[in-house]
This record gives sequence, structure tokens and C-alpha cells, in this order.
Amino acid sequence: MKILYLHQYFATRDSSTGTRSYEFARLLQEKGHDVEILTGDSQLGELTADQTARYGRYDIDGLTVHTIRNSYNNGFSKWRRILAFLQFMFFACLFRMKTRDYDIIFATSTPLTIGIPAMFLSWKSKKPYVFEVRDLWPEAPYQLGFIRNRFLYRALCRLELMIYKHAEQIVALSPGMKAGVVARGVLEEKVTVIPNSADLDLFKTVKTGELRSKYGLEDKFILAHIGSMGVINGLDYLINVARYLKKTGKRDIAILLVGDGGKRSELESLARAYKLDNVIFTGKIPKRDIPKVMADVDATIMSVKSNVILEMASPNKFFDSLAAGKPVLVNCNGWMRDLVENHQAGIFVHPNALEDIPKAIRTLCEKGIDKFGENARKLAEESFDRRKLVDQLDDVLQTAKQGGENR
Repeated sequence: MKILYLHQYFATRDSSTGTRSYEFARLLQEKGHDVEILTGDSQLGELTADQTARYGRYDIDGLTVHTIRNSYNNGFSKWRRILAFLQFMFFACLFRMKTRDYDIIFATSTPLTIGIPAMFLSWKSKKPYVFEVRDLWPEAPYQLGFIRNRFLYRALCRLELMIYKHAEQIVALSPGMKAGVVARGVLEEKVTVIPNSADLDLFKTVKTGELRSKYGLEDKFILAHIGSMGVINGLDYLINVARYLKKTGKRDIAILLVGDGGKRSELESLARAYKLDNVIFTGKIPKRDIPKVMADVDATIMSVKSNVILEMASPNKFFDSLAAGKPVLVNCNGWMRDLVENHQAGIFVHPNALEDIPKAIRTLCEKGIDKFGENARKLAEESFDRRKLVDQLDDVLQTAKQGGENR
């Protein structure tokens, strides 16, 4: 098959964001498919820094990547983000399909607006498309208060349903997301759950001690959050945990915050204001270097803002931690809590009980961090190996292609 993969924020391992599309595209290509990417250039850094034309074309690790000049970062205001969404949507619709003869279009959200060029290019080329739901839009931003206008919310709900209706198949990243899609009136058999997955080879890394030496953490238990620092991550929770640890004299625990995002500067200001020497900010680290960082930490924390809609999330960092064989503390209910508890790969900590963190760390140490880590790695190998999950994606794309041919 020749696949056109639409993702506004496509990123490689040189970036500091999720690489799901890159990893799946490479594996699909390994299986014999011809995969081309259509993306904005905001996550490709130096590669597209000199791009002056609206469209560019690059060869990245054997993948043909078509770029649209489209500035974006997590620090943008709401209106700057909306403008970036609309710009990409418009220019993606103008992408020339006829000379390339694709068999299938695979569009992955967010934002929801990626569904518009998917529908338009599908109509123009008479080829089916598959739509991947990474977050329930507009329900998630509505529940979180980012969308307040009821008219806009209803209009986006109609767009969402239209995208689902015209898609030949739908991929959801968690059981909760599948339930949300089905609740919109979509047939259950049309939706397949393919979660974010574990790159087992990438995270098979031994400890080096470099991280501990760099930040003077040789004798500390390191609890790490590795990923975006946005509103939905609720990382003020970790600042409050750090304050509690300092107040209660628990000086053997350090909290490591790796990454960037809209809340980072605020979090750093809070850490300075409270004189928290037990919180370390590393800034952005490329994905290819994350395994080395992960190898040196003791456990990770999966933190989200308290909201039911976020309990169905499928974050990269959760699966990276499993692949690295690290215990995961989870501060929300939902499927991730069920996974770590059922497989003894981590511990649930209540977001309103700051004392739960040191209690959980004590439990890990008493019962054996290595045992929890082994269980985490085993869970990754048995249920979330990306090389196994790409077979599911391949089946979905093949089914969609055949469905389009039979219409």
C-alpha cells in the first residue's frame, strides 16, 4: 500500500515530543508499505530551519516527509494555536494528490481540524481515510474549560461526528476513547484500540550515573516526570509534594521534571519562591536521549489534572516508563491505574494526599523496586510492544483500503 500519513506535529527522535507517527511510519515501511508524511514543520527543528517556501520535501530515515511551513509551540496563546491549526488545515487541503496515487490516507489528531484535510483529500482522490483519535475533541477541551462558548462546542461536535462518519475506520488510543467515539453514534466494530506503545529496543539501556552526577543526586531516590508541562499535566501537584517533603524533613527524595511546556516558567517560579532544592528542571531533552535519563531514575510519576476526561489518556511517557522497566506512580483513576495495580508495575497515589508519594516510595523500596520494574517491562513486552501493535494498525489500514474499494 501507498499511505499518506497526516500529522500536524510529526516528530523524530531528535525532537523532545512524542514520536508515535515516526515509529509507526518506519515500521509500516519495514513491512513493505510506501509511507509518505504530510506535516507542519514546527517539530522538525534544524531540518526545516531554512525552509522559505510554503511546502518542503525531505528524506528522513527513508521516509518521504512533505512539510508545510507552520509555526507552533506549547507557549502559544489560545488564539495563536487556533491560527496555527487553521493555517495547516488550509494548506494541507491544497496538497497535490493526483501525481502520487495513494491507496489510503491515515490522519492522526490532535487537533480535530486534521480531519478536514483528511476528508477533503479523500474526496478529491476517491481514496478512503482512517482517523486516529489521540484525545476526545471537543469534549476534552470543553470539560477542561478551554472551550466555553456553547455554540462553538456544538459546531465542533458536529465536525467531530462528520469526521467519524466519513472515516472508513477509526483508531482510538485507549478503551475510554473508544467508548467516547462509540457514544457519538459510531459502530463499535468500526473502532480499534491501538494505544501508545513501548519501543523496547530503544529503552533497553543500562545505568550510567551521569544524571545523578550532573545534578548531585547520587544518594537520592529520583522520581521523574518526563514529558510535556502543560495545564493538563497538573504539575503544581508535584510542587506541593516537594514542599511537603521539605517540610517533613524527607531529604532523600528528589523530583526531576524533564521537558517543556506552557506551565514550565510558572512551575520554576514556584520552585524558586518556595526555595525547593528538591525539584530539578532539566529542560528539553531529545527523545533519543531519554532512555539514558530514564535508566538513572528510580521511578516515574504519571500526573494529570484532576478531571474524569483525562483518566482515558494514553501518554507516551507512561509506555516509555514501562519499556524502561521503571515503576510508575499514577495519580488518576482509569485504565492506567488498573494496569499498574493489576500487574504490580506501580502504585496509585491520591492527588489530594501529598503523603501518598513518600508512602508509595517506601512501599517500592520495601517490596523491591527491581521487582516492580521487572513487572513493568514484562507488561510492556506482553501488551504494548510497538512491533506487535503495528500489525494491528496494518490490519486496520488494509481493512479500510478494501472497504473503500468495495464502496
